[in-house]
Amino acid sequence: MIMAYLPSAAPTWLGIDLVKNRWIFPLLGALTTLIGGAAYAFSVFVRPLEAEFGWSRAETVSAFSTAMFVFGLLMFVGGYFVDKYGPKIAFFVGAAFLVAAQILSAQVQTVTGLVLSFGVVGGIGLGLTYAASTVAVSSRWFPDKKGAAIGFAVLGFGLGAAVSGPVWSAGIEAIGWRETYLWTGAVFALVLLVIGSVLRFPPADWHFVPGQGWQPMDGAAAAALGQNEVAVNSQDLSFAEAARTPQMWLTGLMFFLSIFGGLMAVSQLAAFARDLPPSGVGMASTGAGLVVMTLAIFNGAGRPAWGAFSDLIGIRNAYMVVIGLMIVAMLSLSLAATPTALFVAAALTGFAFGGTLALNPILTTAFFGSSYVASIYGLVFLIGFGGGGFFGPMVGGMVRTATGNYDMAFLTAAATATLALVLAFFLVPKSGQEHLRRPQRREP
Repeated sequence: MIMAYLPSAAPTWLGIDLVKNRWIFPLLGALTTLIGGAAYAFSVFVRPLEAEFGWSRAETVSAFSTAMFVFGLLMFVGGYFVDKYGPKIAFFVGAAFLVAAQILSAQVQTVTGLVLSFGVVGGIGLGLTYAASTVAVSSRWFPDKKGAAIGFAVLGFGLGAAVSGPVWSAGIEAIGWRETYLWTGAVFALVLLVIGSVLRFPPADWHFVPGQGWQPMDGAAAAALGQNEVAVNSQDLSFAEAARTPQMWLTGLMFFLSIFGGLMAVSQLAAFARDLPPSGVGMASTGAGLVVMTLAIFNGAGRPAWGAFSDLIGIRNAYMVVIGLMIVAMLSLSLAATPTALFVAAALTGFAFGGTLALNPILTTAFFGSSYVASIYGLVFLIGFGGGGFFGPMVGGMVRTATGNYDMAFLTAAATATLALVLAFFLVPKSGQEHLRRPQRREP
């Protein structure tokens, strides 16, 4: 007797129906990136480390540069495993590295030790947890609202510094930077364990029906997919197919050119605020912390805002506007000589930075689809964020060491963002036309 195939039941966690409550998944991404976004508050450690060890600015920020590059590299490597096996394994491995990074950073005595602990170990953790919890998961659960879902999932990377910056500053003053790192590791371990237990893709034998949401498939279609496979849309490009298109490589280049200055500012904003004129603005530590918080708040708010904005006006229009805003932000930083001007520049930088981080995965998904987006966007992220994270802070630190200020560094960042704007004008098609590229590229 042939038994009818029964599709898998709706996934649950502690009795919560995860299909009916699918916004839980962007929320998990937001919580993960809230933890990962603490890395953006690294600037609050810069002066304490320099005071204790006598390191130069370029030496100190080399750890942040390394972390951002390794972050991008592991986004690419981890993306392959996320696409193939789902998000859980990559997430838990990344969580272990992220916790270990905090513990090891508390023990450092040399620049090399900081680069290895915060930069390499921490960067691995950032890349794997980000790849497993954000773009790939949210784009699959929300084929109808990709922009809003992805934007919300990555908002924590902006707000992370707003939370961790003041907490870390207070911790450093009260118990020292080493103990602050240790307590951070304990909190990370608890929260990441809970997130990883919930994280998953939609069941492969379910499909999304417009107007009805996620529904179990019927009959042979469901049986062919099975309950434990990772679903693949036949219209989506594989990584190999995407790699043969100019869109993937040029998207990565635009990402790099536009994010270069934002990562420079994020890594050294507190130090820039506290440095005496003409090197900086000469603010007290409390004021510098508020500047970092301002950037972080606008960074976080910019991600869901620009994601939703792209759903309304199209990815092309949103993408070009946000790059234009980044140019204005870099020019504002180069001119900031008072606390008020610096707060305005920090807000502009944060909002543009958050928008760039939200719109690049949305653009990548629009070009290539969701089925292999973890690995495809992983490479785009490596080129853009990894390259920008490595060179941006390094260039900023070197310019500061060589000239005594950041003016030329910010002007260079404005120029690179201008190049990104020109590329976007010619590369990004009108809304709705991005999808036409996928089936055309699959023809033999």
